[in-house]
Amino acid sequence: HASCPGVAQIQVVWCDEQGEPPAELEENPKIVVERHAANTMNERFRILEPTPTMGILSMDDDVLRPCEAIDSGEGMSLLSFHFFAPSWEWASIVEENPSRMVGFDARSYEVKEEGHWSYAYMSVTEKANRYSLTLPRYCFIHRDYLNWYFTDMPKPILEKVESIFNCEDIAMSFFVSSLTGGQPPLLADFWAIKSMLKLYSPKRISGQKQHKSLRDDCVDSFADLLNLKDKLQPATYVHRDNYLFECGAEANKSNQEDNGMVGRHTEHVEQVGRWSNMNPQDAMKEVSKLINTMAGNAYVRGLIEKTEPWQKRWKR
Repeated sequence: HASCPGVAQIQVVWCDEQGEPPAELEENPKIVVERHAANTMNERFRILEPTPTMGILSMDDDVLRPCEAIDSGEGMSLLSFHFFAPSWEWASIVEENPSRMVGFDARSYEVKEEGHWSYAYMSVTEKANRYSLTLPRYCFIHRDYLNWYFTDMPKPILEKVESIFNCEDIAMSFFVSSLTGGQPPLLADFWAIKSMLKLYSPKRISGQKQHKSLRDDCVDSFADLLNLKDKLQPATYVHRDNYLFECGAEANKSNQEDNGMVGRHTEHVEQVGRWSNMNPQDAMKEVSKLINTMAGNAYVRGLIEKTEPWQKRWKR
């Protein structure tokens, strides 16, 4: 991500008191390593160093997308990387949507017996073609929400996240929706959503035996604490008529002309415009080329599991 032209700065949230961050992080001028004293999932939203932009691309350390996908998300909202990115590019739509999250991972909830909510995985979300939250493992969010997470979030939610080492993503998505009249997050273009490459990670929270039951309880209790059960508005996930480019809730679009567009932004708009005029299958072939280039770079760095460079790097 440091190679992406639109990335102003990357702030790495380092919570490992026993280990040191890789030397390559310290050597890159775009990267700032924040050393956090506490090791909880809440810390991913705590800003220790000033950010160069009002918007943050919050992301996990084992998720990778092409630079063009980041541009797609920027085009939906205003918003540097808290594991952080960005830029002037959000300009037009951001001015109209400063309070909305823009996500790449849509999820939903299901209503069970006696009105209890449960966490719905991607498969359920896709089948129903409805979503109501997004995961901050890869999403744009205004800097103020990261600060308000600690000052305005109900204390029982913060305590729950700390005790179970889980559900901070649900907490943030619900928190923002509770402050925006129950509106769901916005979503990036569908082609950008599908461009994700999952990298190797020695420890995965989702691998916990009780992961689903923990998240079921979080969805239900957090919705109650934030008064969302009668307010959260589900939205259509994929719009079938133009599914690669129309995804999620509708954003408020500015009527102003893009007179300030320069270089990279103009190229991105032209590229997406060309894809939109292509057969969807041909357009996704173009996206696949971007993913393959990105995957090649990750392969060389030993980040693709069960490959020779991975075995050398991780001594497997």
